[in-house]
Amino acid sequence: MNPNYRYLLAAALLGGSTAWAAHTPVISPNYGMTQYDVVKRGDVVTIDGKADEDIWAQIPALAGSFHYPWAAKEAPPTVFKAFSNGENLYFSFAVSDKQVLASEHWRDENTVDGEDRVELFFAGEPIDRPGEDGMSRYYAIEIDSQGRVHDYAIDYYRKFDSSWNLPGLESKAELTASGYSVEGKIPLQTLQDLKLLRDGTMRTGVFRAEFSPSGGAEPLMEWISWVNPNTPQPDFHVDSAFGIFRFLP
Repeated sequence: MNPNYRYLLAAALLGGSTAWAAHTPVISPNYGMTQYDVVKRGDVVTIDGKADEDIWAQIPALAGSFHYPWAAKEAPPTVFKAFSNGENLYFSFAVSDKQVLASEHWRDENTVDGEDRVELFFAGEPIDRPGEDGMSRYYAIEIDSQGRVHDYAIDYYRKFDSSWNLPGLESKAELTASGYSVEGKIPLQTLQDLKLLRDGTMRTGVFRAEFSPSGGAEPLMEWISWVNPNTPQPDFHVDSAFGIFRFLP
């Protein structure tokens, strides 16, 4: 989700009071209640965007959990799966999309911000309630229908560092008859080094940007989420947008 778009929209709706927006955390009413078990298997998959290995059929999915938090309508299907083999976190998305928006001209990572894409956010601690020692960084990866990535780190308060890249991340994507599929892997050591994976659990947000032609210069931007952030306006950069990934031994 484009952070600048969200932040400016929220500020405008608050009468331009960016100071209020910058210092009022959203207390999560559902943190810890929404959980996904990352099962462990001994398989290794080829990251090619197809997710067609037999192992994927055995992995539990988040299918049916995705919805539009800020629109009273049915969201197009999104299927997310993940598993670990003890060395890597493997993940896949199967996205239904009647018209996939993707740029033919790649400028830089920010190109992804104007496209259809899937998103994963990772945090080791609450992201909007700093303690005495401040707040740890959290991280995001956004992947378009061609497997191109915008990954970035976020410091409190909403300071985005797009020069950061997630070590060891691999991703591929492929267009399908019904939309597109995304496949990726992240070394577990990376998640541990970043202090994200702790005692077998990790705060994780699973999202999708669903963009459609609007007839104007900007596309129609709609936002799909696994967890309902319970915010008045679209915003994934709040603790209430995260659930828990529990890594099974």
